Amino acid sequence: MIHREILGDGSIRLAKDGCSFVFRRLRPGAVLVTIAGRDTGGLGDAPLDELQAEIARYPPIELYVDARDATFAAERVSDAWTRFFSANRDRLRRVRILVGTPFVQLVVDVAKLFSRTGELIQIESDARRFEEAVASAAPAPARAPSQPGLPRAAEQPARIAEPAVAPGAAPAGVAGATASAAIRREVLADGAVQLANDRCSYTFRRLRPGVMLIAIAGHDGGELGELPLDEIRKEIARFGPAALFVDVRAVTVAAPSVSDAWTAFFAANRATISRVRILVGSKLLQLVVALSKEASRTGDMIQIDDDPERFQAALAREAAPERPAPRGPSRP
Repeated sequence: MIHREILGDGSIRLAKDGCSFVFRRLRPGAVLVTIAGRDTGGLGDAPLDELQAEIARYPPIELYVDARDATFAAERVSDAWTRFFSANRDRLRRVRILVGTPFVQLVVDVAKLFSRTGELIQIESDARRFEEAVASAAPAPARAPSQPGLPRAAEQPARIAEPAVAPGAAPAGVAGATASAAIRREVLADGAVQLANDRCSYTFRRLRPGVMLIAIAGHDGGELGELPLDEIRKEIARFGPAALFVDVRAVTVAAPSVSDAWTAFFAANRATISRVRILVGSKLLQLVVALSKEASRTGDMIQIDDDPERFQAALAREAAPERPAPRGPSRP
């Protein structure tokens, strides 16, 4: 259930499943949106509907988005914002977005690129500069005509709205943390090993000694910790340099901590991994993997693939049993 409430200063707050949006009118035609927590798409179009209503009242608007406390944004969330920016480019005067993590910056970069809005969107990592821009957008002129919807900020100094946390609720960014208490490891009927919690699963299949297929699915918030990488380390310890085929088509979210862990793993094991081939299913995941590849400084060890047939063909070639070397004549 989506919770919508009007706060003491008149701001509107939407919240669900560990994610919140706070909307505050700085002046007619200028809106500050503060986002916190994991945005997996549970709020649907409700946040964008609030903005559409403001655009209808005071077009074109200036939009300031404080996303420094946002920890996740699912692909469908990025897609929705991309469509919103693209459809409203003529009714947005400017958009300024403050990011706090490389992952969120990457999500915003993707939305900016595919919205084809040129320099309409400015991405900011300097909180002080962002807050100065917000303050300059909220002078104290005469009152605007009273209208339903977002509050006026004419009588108040501009400030960044702090995300509220309901009593007893998990803080932003901790939603779903209890999922780590239910990690399961099981051996499947075909001998594959599966690690899973309620949101994410890793399935490891040995195609032959030294060649492993890893299929990842779901929302990987990092609750599995190092366990998936430990499975690969055990394979390397048994059979030496390994070839890894990783299918991430079914991944919906990968936390920054997950990307960082894989980056560090690739960098530390470049001598014990012969090759890595990763099959992606979305542009967002492709960019996340590309960022990890670049940061690991492993050259051409990692290959990113978006063609399932090509990936399967490479997998089949690698899984074929090695032919024994021809023997020479026996010696007495």
